[in-house]
Amino acid sequence: MELTFTDGTREVADVVIGADGVHTTVGQHVTEAGSPRFSGICAWRCLVPADSAPEFARRPVQTLWLGPDRHLVHYPISAGTQINIVAFGPAYDWTTESWSAEGRIEDLRAEFADWADDLRVLLAAAECTGRWALLDRDPLPRWTNGPVALLGDAAHPMFPFFAQGAAQAMEDAAVLAGCLADQWQAPSAALRRYEDIRRPRATRVQQMSRGRAQSNHLPDGAAQQARDVSFSSVDPFAHNGWIYWHDAELSVREARAAG
Repeated sequence: MELTFTDGTREVADVVIGADGVHTTVGQHVTEAGSPRFSGICAWRCLVPADSAPEFARRPVQTLWLGPDRHLVHYPISAGTQINIVAFGPAYDWTTESWSAEGRIEDLRAEFADWADDLRVLLAAAECTGRWALLDRDPLPRWTNGPVALLGDAAHPMFPFFAQGAAQAMEDAAVLAGCLADQWQAPSAALRRYEDIRRPRATRVQQMSRGRAQSNHLPDGAAQQARDVSFSSVDPFAHNGWIYWHDAELSVREARAAG
């Protein structure tokens, strides 16, 4: 297969992998995915030195705050020296989708101004914040087309509510490597096996992450109370063990054994 780049250079490859993100160009040669759409949600991210954070935020646990139209999660990182804060709320007119975009810390604090005192104390310790809009796209009907395949956000962009965007991309890569290592298969056959293994699982995670956009942001009421009961009645790691305990390399071996 011959590739032509924007600078006019050309390369010949047996396999082309589009790991070019939610705005994928390679994806146009696989399926008619359409442009990603803005979800109406934006995210903020802050890092707070642990020495400046209140004691409750320094506990070695993940803490999740839920409320109408918004939620926030925080946990220690860097051996407990910093507190990572990620918050989600209405995007309003914010449509910038970039990890490097800067937001205004005043806007973040204003979004949670009427929340619990503990949370407002934590946000008061943050000095700056990143901000980006969340994009959404329906699951793709296919990931491969002959010698071309998609990987990561190009194949399955997902909301970060299960912290699985990068994790699912790494699983893709592990399965893709295992499939391509089977030298007896033609490259296109190896890519089809990769898709057969990965697409059902990644699609399930993608759809679950999308569902959290609604359940995390419920208004106060019966549905919110039922959600809270469901959260308190299960061990989240055991309940979602199928996500966190998955062995991507084993899935390749099982598919190989099944023929």
